[in-house]
Amino acid sequence: MIPKIVVVTPVKNEAWILERFLSVTSQFADLILIADQGSTDESVALCQRFPKATVIENPSEKYDEASRQQLLINQARDRVPEPKIILALDADEILAANALTTSSWQEMLRAKPGTVLCFEKPDLYLTTAQCIRYARPWPLGYVDDGAAHHPSKVHSIRIPTPETAPKLHVKEVQILHYALVRLEAQHSKRRMYCVLEHILRTAPVWRRRLGYRYQMDWPSLGKLEASPHEWFAHWEQLGIDMHTIQTERYYWQDYEVLRHFFQYGVRRFWVDNIWDFDWEQCRRYAQAIGISEIPPTKISPPPRWLTACLPLLDQALLMLNAIRRRFK
Repeated sequence: MIPKIVVVTPVKNEAWILERFLSVTSQFADLILIADQGSTDESVALCQRFPKATVIENPSEKYDEASRQQLLINQARDRVPEPKIILALDADEILAANALTTSSWQEMLRAKPGTVLCFEKPDLYLTTAQCIRYARPWPLGYVDDGAAHHPSKVHSIRIPTPETAPKLHVKEVQILHYALVRLEAQHSKRRMYCVLEHILRTAPVWRRRLGYRYQMDWPSLGKLEASPHEWFAHWEQLGIDMHTIQTERYYWQDYEVLRHFFQYGVRRFWVDNIWDFDWEQCRRYAQAIGISEIPPTKISPPPRWLTACLPLLDQALLMLNAIRRRFK
């Protein structure tokens, strides 16, 4: 029996790409479960235009990958009987147009229950015409057998990965990641993650400073090359716009950081790698458009003496990290 394909996707203010995501995903999924966490843009209205998309409410007021993943997996299991494949995709992760005609896709459909499905996930970089490709595939799918999922609050693997589970690299299938075509949005996400890991105490200050550096050299992490035409061609023939990119002045992650400033105070975050950004200007804009729970008074950046010391700390941390890797 051919398994049903259930795509599970968390959403918060993803209208910039949701129509593209849903148009493509509707071509292969039997059900698309969207866990919306209080979107204030057109996200929910867009989902309602697609018959295969079902919106469920993520009631959490805080950023918590663990609870939203468990919510989505539970809903997938309640709504669709086995055999089924659960694919956990973010809204900016879109199946390449040549995937459905590959032998790897058919191999995936024949995989045994309990198999973890891994995919290449190239980052489209600055434009859809080029991408960064990586050697290591991502675990994004699971041939469901009811196994328990053990997620974490931040940077969690999205699907069950039992220790004894076989893994299938679906080699000919790419999941196109659109995050790096909007670098300013990616920087906003980076700053929010840095603040979250501070609050949740999931990473010490030295790891936060290394992991969320201002000037990340993205191409150095993989291989920069031209994006193959076949990744887009069939979807474009169906009339799906695969290339237009919408940007914003500020992103919802910026407003989340402002809310954390309001809750915990600005000084708590002075040593974090988030001060490559004019938070006071952002605060004024947020105040003007009626964003709630943001600091009511001017945001003061770290003092000059601290700003001068932190780059030296970063250099020392980088050197220690290089020494550690060498001895390993």
